[in-house]
Amino acid sequence: MAALFLLIGSSVSAGIADTRHNLGSGPGPAGRNNVSDTAEVCVFCHTPHGADINAPAPLWNKRLGAAGVPAGGGTYITYDTLQTPSLDGTVAAVGSISMACLSCHDGTQAMDNVINAPGSGGVLADGGGVDGRAYTWAGSSVNAAGRLSSGAGLLGTDLSNDHPIGIQYCGGGLSGTGTAVSGTCRDGDFTALQTQTINSNQVFWVETGGAGKQRTDLPLYQRASGGLGPLVECASCHDPHVSSGQAGPIGTGQSSGETFLRISNASSAVCTACHVK
Repeated sequence: MAALFLLIGSSVSAGIADTRHNLGSGPGPAGRNNVSDTAEVCVFCHTPHGADINAPAPLWNKRLGAAGVPAGGGTYITYDTLQTPSLDGTVAAVGSISMACLSCHDGTQAMDNVINAPGSGGVLADGGGVDGRAYTWAGSSVNAAGRLSSGAGLLGTDLSNDHPIGIQYCGGGLSGTGTAVSGTCRDGDFTALQTQTINSNQVFWVETGGAGKQRTDLPLYQRASGGLGPLVECASCHDPHVSSGQAGPIGTGQSSGETFLRISNASSAVCTACHVK
């Protein structure tokens, strides 16, 4: 019985240390990209002190590019450049939480670009620049400089072959304006979303199960300017902290999917959570 409880506890607590986002030298999945310089896991994205105060992600520990500009230089090509006739939502410049994801996944700067390095006295405002902290890397999809160089995780700066990010949900946004925005889609080919005021902010998400807003729901993001309403970003579908098959909160009936999907994509459940098809 004790062994069974230990097994259950291990399964429930599985998280980022058991994923490819564990870039440290400590225990983790075989074959991942990782460094020999530190066993810390969270430091490659977050820091408790000295974070970028302008970043859209909490306590962010990496250099970010300006709006629409990769941290390591160049420009992004977005999905709307394809002029797809069914694309009836406005696509904003690359930004918001997606910029945090792309600070590694566009491959323009080293993944060891960290503002506050492990230990004392290691704060650099630019995180070490394009080449980061010059850590020693091992792995099949990272080069010696610490940049993603191949594999599915390397999105590059041409995002025209990826699901659009910074795009209005509901194919043109929601009915209403400003603080009176409702959860009614302008385009009926999208699932009606949920909205609620939390900490005096109106938040939006697509429900996938369970009562109230859960981490297994698909969150939508607003920006400080632009007035486009809730947008689909990278983190709408992906949760960077979960391992494959990790159980969701009790009552949701959900588990995370491969490649950090918030829910399993069995039977295309992620796609059909938003798209009425």
